[in-house]
Amino acid sequence: MVHGAGNSLWGPASIRARWFPALSDGLAWHGAEVAESEVAVAFYGDLFRKDPERGYDPEFDLKELLAKATGVLPAGDHDVDLDELVKMLADQHLDRLLAQAAAYFENSDIRREACSRLEAVIGPDTEVVIAHSLGTVVAYETLARHPEWKVAGFVTMGSPLGGERILELLEPRPTAGRGRYPGGTTHWVNIRNADDPACLRPLPDAFDGPLVERLVDNGHRVHDPEPYLNNPTTGGAIAAMLSPEG
Repeated sequence: MVHGAGNSLWGPASIRARWFPALSDGLAWHGAEVAESEVAVAFYGDLFRKDPERGYDPEFDLKELLAKATGVLPAGDHDVDLDELVKMLADQHLDRLLAQAAAYFENSDIRREACSRLEAVIGPDTEVVIAHSLGTVVAYETLARHPEWKVAGFVTMGSPLGGERILELLEPRPTAGRGRYPGGTTHWVNIRNADDPACLRPLPDAFDGPLVERLVDNGHRVHDPEPYLNNPTTGGAIAAMLSPEG
């Protein structure tokens, strides 16, 4: 499991403690189960944790980032628009996603180390990689880098991968404006809540290959990982990937 943005104050054990019950609930709808000992977390949140003792601050100024992305100048009358946009994104917790995505793409050390965290927990027995939010970017790039891996399934939830700006920054680079399918992955299912503002567009519109997208409703927790995981639709996709026929 690969977490998303905003987890710099957590750790792999606490992520698993939060995610595993939701994963179990999703699988239970289909009579499937996994032991907690069979679940590993690729944790990279510490890469975004400020360290005042060594002067480490990987965060980006969100207003400056939005000005670059939208072309709106952070001055004069436009400054109000950016202030309102920053507040809206903070209310949706997307400010962390944008800031950490910028750090991921602009800092090669963070990018390389985040991917190495997933490489460290992938083994010959790994069957499914489940990723949320920014973690879908980390997982996609890592899987694409290792076509020799034979992974039965890749499940993405609340993914920003379809955004044009993110798509063009991915490794491998898209071909003719479309992302490439990660080589060793047998099945890729994207779970999207239509109200989730992080889901910039349907992934089948942005990627080639046998990518399937399913829709869910997370209620007021539009981007949270737990309602994504415990949904019967997500559980069914994961259960199918874990089955001998999957």
